[in-house]
Amino acid sequence: ECDDDDMISSATTTTTRCATLTKASHRATPGTRSRRGAAATTRTKAQKFARLSTSSGDDDDRSLAPVAAAPAPREDEVLPDNLFDAVGQAAKATRDAMQRGVAGSIVELLIPELWDPMSGNVMSESGDQLKVWEISREFLSKLSASGATGVKAVFPDAGAAAMLRARWGDDVAFEVASVDDRNLVTDDFEGVLVFAAPDPMSLEKVQKATGRANELGYPVVLLNPRLASGDAGVGLNVRRMRDNFLGKMTVTYSLRPLPWCNGSLYKSYPSAWKLFLEDPEEPGRFKLIDEYAQRPAGEELDDIVDAALRPVGEDGEATEKTAAEKVLGMMREMQRFAKSLSN
Repeated sequence: ECDDDDMISSATTTTTRCATLTKASHRATPGTRSRRGAAATTRTKAQKFARLSTSSGDDDDRSLAPVAAAPAPREDEVLPDNLFDAVGQAAKATRDAMQRGVAGSIVELLIPELWDPMSGNVMSESGDQLKVWEISREFLSKLSASGATGVKAVFPDAGAAAMLRARWGDDVAFEVASVDDRNLVTDDFEGVLVFAAPDPMSLEKVQKATGRANELGYPVVLLNPRLASGDAGVGLNVRRMRDNFLGKMTVTYSLRPLPWCNGSLYKSYPSAWKLFLEDPEEPGRFKLIDEYAQRPAGEELDDIVDAALRPVGEDGEATEKTAAEKVLGMMREMQRFAKSLSN
């Protein structure tokens, strides 16, 4: 049986391999500089101080060599290097939102192997759900370490909560609970309520607990919500209730892979939504296409990506879509329509 760190590392390895989710790190690893480089640095510093301490003489008219300007940071530096980095970013952004008075936050840490762009969260393999819980544990620990007190993690059912209590023991900085628990939010509740991967069946209970926590003046976080997942059909009334509920929440962090165009849609509170596409001139890095006040999705996102990837003709205008591209666009529309029916 693998331990918790192995479970997180497994998801981290998969995430790092997927270029659509994280950027390749081109920064030098600390401590790898050679002795020759260190010696050169020492000599440079010595020469610098020697110039400052010398009196006027034959070299007074010698100008100092110009210092090369540091390269401007790349726009994709905001993207996380790996899953652990993403979890840390998510916890910090959510904590910042809470301190600014945001009562309801949504955090989306979407791993390619556990998430499909069309159907949403997918947990088809044995152990997938446990990977989700271990990612939740990492986020909850980071959130607690950031200064959030009284963090209560609420899981979708009593069985999952009992299993995780036994697995994690007392070695966690947060309380483990179930959405089925009575008095989930008591009158003397003080803290942060975090729902881990809430599903459509628990929507009503999640809404009730959220309302009660907000009445008491305490924030709520939905971590990787599955309320709109395509693996469970819901009726029209439930869909409206869900959309109304989620519409009142603030997305404080989202890292959504776009494997069909080798890109990522990124959001970290309080910044705007950012669309990145892989840089063809530098593999492993990404180009910022644009920033948006609202999340681009559906046909709007397709149009933005198509315009960014479409080659430019000699006249400087984008070329027209080919027959294959038109067919692909039609297939995407059909997939979106099917997804809307299943949700």
